[in-house]
Amino acid sequence: MRKIKRWILPALLGAAALTSCYDDKGNYDYHDLAEVRIDTAGVAGMQAEYAVERYDMLSIAPKIIYNGKEADGNAPLDYCWTMYNASTGAGVDYTVDTLSTERNLEAKITRKASTYKVLLTVTNREDLTQQYMTWRLQVEESLGAGWLVLYEPSDAPGKTDVGVIINPLVKKSVIKEKSIWNLYRANAGESMDGHPVQVIHPAVALAAGDDPVFLRSDKDFCGVNNVSFERILELPTMFYEAPANKNVTYFGPKSTAGMGEVIINDGKVHTSAFTGISRNDCFGLPKSGAEGHQLAPWGSIVKSSLFDAVVYDQTDKKFLNVNRNAVTFTPFAAQVATGPFDVNDVGMDFVTSDWGMGYQEDFIMDKDGKRYLLIANFSRANNTTTNIAQSMYDISESPEIMNLTSIAAPYKGMYLLYSAGNNVYCLRYAGSTIATPLWTAPSTDEKVTCVRLQKYYHMAIGMQILPNANAVMHIATWNETKKEGKVYMYPVNPASGVTTGEPYIYTVPGKVADMSWKFAMER
Repeated sequence: MRKIKRWILPALLGAAALTSCYDDKGNYDYHDLAEVRIDTAGVAGMQAEYAVERYDMLSIAPKIIYNGKEADGNAPLDYCWTMYNASTGAGVDYTVDTLSTERNLEAKITRKASTYKVLLTVTNREDLTQQYMTWRLQVEESLGAGWLVLYEPSDAPGKTDVGVIINPLVKKSVIKEKSIWNLYRANAGESMDGHPVQVIHPAVALAAGDDPVFLRSDKDFCGVNNVSFERILELPTMFYEAPANKNVTYFGPKSTAGMGEVIINDGKVHTSAFTGISRNDCFGLPKSGAEGHQLAPWGSIVKSSLFDAVVYDQTDKKFLNVNRNAVTFTPFAAQVATGPFDVNDVGMDFVTSDWGMGYQEDFIMDKDGKRYLLIANFSRANNTTTNIAQSMYDISESPEIMNLTSIAAPYKGMYLLYSAGNNVYCLRYAGSTIATPLWTAPSTDEKVTCVRLQKYYHMAIGMQILPNANAVMHIATWNETKKEGKVYMYPVNPASGVTTGEPYIYTVPGKVADMSWKFAMER
């Protein structure tokens, strides 16, 4: 206070001295400041507090009064809507986000679940006076079942991100349809490193329903929270003894009951075993018996409790198995000579695969420049089974078969879908080895990158919780010219794959590599 007084007194004396020798003849126009007021009284739908689910839109439209009248676009006013955390304490994110600079707020809320304040600041450009109003905002995490879409973002080439589509085809009792994109980026600040490869939501902690969604790129692998999509599980912590390198080429469930997983990392096969109550076990030491051999990016889903893992040896071109709780890969029992092929001596190169009817495995194999469909059933096999191979078809004459980008095998029906170019083909192998066109993209610039059928390996979930089981076809396309992805979701006949209704269509902010269903223990 003394400092202020010391400054004011000389200033006043100086001013007095100046006025003694200056005759002020100026003409001053004094006026009142313009009235600016934020009015919420009587505004339809206006609330003092709001609650939204994360990634939903928040709309607030108060009246803005300027000089006694509701302000229009000509009023010299600037608007700024900001959002900040109303909570305090350790670990609270105090970032202030600018939501909008428009008069009315219409913004997607991407912040994590918490209590926030939304602040509107109205600035009069003529005199720089400001008016303020705040609203309380509760953000809730409520992202249940839906269709997962893994893609390379158009604005971040070489990266990976994930989105979720929610509609009546993929979630029961849907109140509102929505699609949410860049979920990984929303939490991590940037998309995952590497090109996208796989997205999967295993059912390990079935009782708790909190098992992570796993994301795999060609450079990274992690588990994210199945609601917030925050990165929570790293590769080293999934092992009893952390591997020296992170190079995952396959990850998936090892049984139809979700009682464990198989991972091929750095060319080595590891398995885990779970109780179904929680993720309470880790990957053990690598299995032996395939050292120095290249393993295909595949592992069989089995119904029996006999096998820990079934893999395909690309070097010796044959299938191998390791028994439950065993550590060494072995061949299967000698197969019948009349079988369509010998799982112990396939002699072909693995191209791609999907599990299908009765949990059989459908493989596309290559030999001498020709393509074959091989069907095997490891699900019912044991150490004495001699007829694992079910059938083999030469499908080399099928259109664009050498250029296929993905396949989808049905849980019901004797057919196989594959994508190539801007088409999806249906191979009804029981009647013909030549596939026929099933679907063609609306534009020749749209190339199909992924086709999937709506199914789920976990028997309990697939039969009881999964909506429209085996009755939805999902097609992803990419338009290189527009740098735009699409997802088409059609209801289909489970036995034939023929579409039975109009599609849901979504624009994806990137090139889709994989899609799968995300479950939720919703009641």
